[in-house]
Amino acid sequence: MKKLLIVFTCFMFTTLSAQISIGPRHIGKSKNFPKGRIDKFKKTETIFVLSDIIDVDVYDQILNDSWDVTPYKLVYRDEFNPLNYLDGNYSFANLEGHHVVKTMKSGAQVDYIYIYIKFFMYDAENLKKEISKLDKKSKKYEKKLNKAISSNKESLARVDLFPKDTFLPTALSSSSSEIMDSIYSTDVFYNYKPGFLKNYFQKVNNQLKLGEEYWMYDNDYLPELKKLANTTLYIPNYHLIKYNAWRGKDKKDKDSFEKVFEDYKYNYEFLDQDEMDRRILAGEEFYYLRYVRVNSQKFIHIVNSKTGEVIYRNYVAGIMSSYNIKSRHVDDINSKIKKALKK
Repeated sequence: MKKLLIVFTCFMFTTLSAQISIGPRHIGKSKNFPKGRIDKFKKTETIFVLSDIIDVDVYDQILNDSWDVTPYKLVYRDEFNPLNYLDGNYSFANLEGHHVVKTMKSGAQVDYIYIYIKFFMYDAENLKKEISKLDKKSKKYEKKLNKAISSNKESLARVDLFPKDTFLPTALSSSSSEIMDSIYSTDVFYNYKPGFLKNYFQKVNNQLKLGEEYWMYDNDYLPELKKLANTTLYIPNYHLIKYNAWRGKDKKDKDSFEKVFEDYKYNYEFLDQDEMDRRILAGEEFYYLRYVRVNSQKFIHIVNSKTGEVIYRNYVAGIMSSYNIKSRHVDDINSKIKKALKK
C-alpha cells in the first residue's frame, strides 16, 4: 500500500474541541460562514490526505459513497508538493493535532491532547503575498513558510478523534514530527475506522452542500430517534473499554458497561467493529452509539449508519473522574426517545 502524505501541520493552542464541528471556527461561540466561503469551497477539488492504516481501495469506496460536494483525490507522499496546491483551486482534509499544557491555580500542570481530521482551504491571495516576501536563503525560511501557510487556513469542518491510552505517552513526550508520524501510520484511535469515517464524511459533506454550520456543543435529537423504541441500538465493542483517569489506563470491562446500560428501556446489542464496518460500508441501515472522549469532554451520539445523520447528541463537559458513559447519560437517551414518541 502506498504511503499517504502528511500535509503541512502545526500545533496550536485552544481550549475546546468537538466530535463533528462544521463552520469557520470550532471553539468559543458558534459563528456563521463568511459570505462566499462555501461557494468558493464548492469550486475546489478536495485533497484527502489520510492515515495509511486503511487500504487505499477502502478509502476509494468510502469517498465514493460519502463525498460529492466537490471532486476529490487521494494524494500520496511521492506525488505531493504542497506548494503546488496553494493557488485557491483546492481544499483539504488531513490529520492535525496539538498538545496543550495548562497550569492550574494550584500550580499543577494538566495536559490536553487534541487530534482531528481538519477540512480547510487557503486564503490563496494573501498567502501568495506572504510567501513572496520570504527570503529563501534565510535559516528561518521553512519556519516562516509553515507559519504563513498555517495562518492563512480557512476552516470548513473538523472531526475529532478519540486516542487510545497506549498512544498518550507518545503524544505527551514526543516531538511534533514523531506525533504526526504516529497518527498517520499507526492504529491509535478508537473512532478512526472505515465505517465511522464514511458516516463522518457523509455528515460533513451534507452540511457543506447545504452551506449550514453544525455546532457540536449543542444537545438535541431528531424525530427519527423514536425508531429506537422498536429497533436495536448497536454498541461498538470499544465502548466496553473503561478509562481510569487517575491511572491513565484503559481496560476492557463489559460488566461495568452493562451495569451502566441496564436501565436502557429498549433493545441494545454489542457489535464487533469489523462487522460494523462491513455493514456500514455495505449501506445497511441501523442505529449505533458513537462515544468520543476529548480529554474530559464527552460527545455521545446515536447515528444512522446509512445516512451518517446524528439523530441524538449529548455534549457533556466532564471532570477528571467522569470520563466514561454514566447511568445518567443512558437516562437522557431514554428521556429523549420518550419525547420523540410523543411528537
